Amino acid sequence: MDYREYQTIMRENGYKESKAVRLFLKRATAFNKRKQILMKQEETDCGNKILNQYINQTEEQRWKAVWDAIDCAEIEKRQGFMFFEDGGGDKFMDVMIAQYKGDLSRMTAVEKATYKYYELLDEMAKRAREGALAS
Repeated sequence: MDYREYQTIMRENGYKESKAVRLFLKRATAFNKRKQILMKQEETDCGNKILNQYINQTEEQRWKAVWDAIDCAEIEKRQGFMFFEDGGGDKFMDVMIAQYKGDLSRMTAVEKATYKYYELLDEMAKRAREGALAS
């Protein structure tokens, strides 16, 4: 999938490119840079099965990161708020605490999964700051 295809999917579905979505796109970019490095090496080491396997694997990781970005945009649209722009995990948990009067064991499976997703995004943001998104 290229950037035009990504943009078409986003536009056709009315998805927004939020900070969380851009994190996944940064991850895709990191995999693409890695793939370019491997492909340059492949020019001098033609026929290296291991190298070709890594090129293919890196392309699959890039492709998955783009789809993760689209999935994130879909989640944000469906839930009606953006993960970072609308307050992050702390505000979400404040709502859960108020809603369940402090008994978070009563959270639904979707609410628990939403919070876990927040944690994933926070970890990704941390890794992005450290320059380690593709690892």
